[in-house]
Amino acid sequence: MQQLYARAHGWERFGRLLAEQYLVFQQARGEALLFQSAEQRYLALLQQFPGITQRVPLGYIASYLGIQAPSLSRIRAQLSKQPRTPG
Repeated sequence: MQQLYARAHGWERFGRLLAEQYLVFQQARGEALLFQSAEQRYLALLQQFPGITQRVPLGYIASYLGIQAPSLSRIRAQLSKQPRTPG
């Protein structure tokens, strides 16, 4: 990266923007882990990435959410029992 930064000013700007975006993402993720329940984090993940449960193993999803796989299974079971509201 440093070599790219030295070659062109555009790469330096790109690196800074990428770092800023990563910082914002990490801060939002940290706040979610502190202030949201596991169920809220799971629902937000489903909203942000529809169909992710078909593409990514549930163990990885649980790890990303900061919970154990059995906890994710319980959350999914509870949500499947709840009546769905339109909209």
